[in-house]
Amino acid sequence: MWGIKHIGTVALAAQVFYAGAAEWGTDYDAALAAAQEQGRPVLVDFTGSDWCYYCVQLKNNVLEHPKFEAWAAEKFVFLEVDVPENPAFDQDLLARNRELCSKYRVDSYPTLMVLDAHGRPLGALLGYEGNYTEVQRILAEGVQACELLAQAARLQGEQRLQAMIAAWRLIPEELQELNNELREQIMAIDTQDLSGLRAAAAAELHLQRTIAAEKAAPSDEAAMQVVEAALAQAVPANRCRLLELKYRLLVRSAETVDDVRAAAQVAEEMIDADLRLSPQVKESRKRQLRGVFANPQTTLNRARMIRRTRPRR
Repeated sequence: MWGIKHIGTVALAAQVFYAGAAEWGTDYDAALAAAQEQGRPVLVDFTGSDWCYYCVQLKNNVLEHPKFEAWAAEKFVFLEVDVPENPAFDQDLLARNRELCSKYRVDSYPTLMVLDAHGRPLGALLGYEGNYTEVQRILAEGVQACELLAQAARLQGEQRLQAMIAAWRLIPEELQELNNELREQIMAIDTQDLSGLRAAAAAELHLQRTIAAEKAAPSDEAAMQVVEAALAQAVPANRCRLLELKYRLLVRSAETVDDVRAAAQVAEEMIDADLRLSPQVKESRKRQLRGVFANPQTTLNRARMIRRTRPRR
């Protein structure tokens, strides 16, 4: 999947091309070959060098900061994937860079990504961060994930599994879909589901089936029955999303102020069930929610207005 073409020739060229500190190459295959040769990951800068303000700021304030450069030069091979607007830019390179953006689902800039020598994205900084020490901290997790997977390749049995699980847990959530092959490898040997990936896959399947059944229900009442049945057996990872479905149904079908109050209560439960939120953020969102529902009659009137344009099933 992550093959390297003409590895012998490319690796030799890569050694020359990437010899200096913070020398940003532009050849993806050469970068992977150099990473393989040097035993280090690739740091990719997805940038719009002549139109993206924060890309320029990241380069000036972080990537070219002497302390960051000194740190990164010991850890990475460097690759720049530039998508400028300048018509004089090498159009063949631009086409290849756009393909890389598509391959790694990069649609916002700047993005820094840590790839291992197989091209697997194991760490990332999405957006701008001007503190170079914070950027180092974020990227270091990607480096650690690369090191753990390299160790796993040399291990057997339980030790190999533990190293792979530890690496997986360091991979940002937004990159996990790009590592489905790694997920499948872990699940294949993780018969006791120490990673929780089997349970997570089952939960996701249950959620998707519930969403499909809710959409296909002939009436709001039938849709509510589908959601309530799913909530009765929901795992914590699914509870927030299912409560969101219930909340929307309650608001859409509200006939009285009491119905609106019931919807508000479900919205609070939804906030409590969101595993991503800290207690402080949860309380803040609940205060905002109470402000939104301070006048239930106003909310009910809005629900009735929406029904006029979007009738019930």
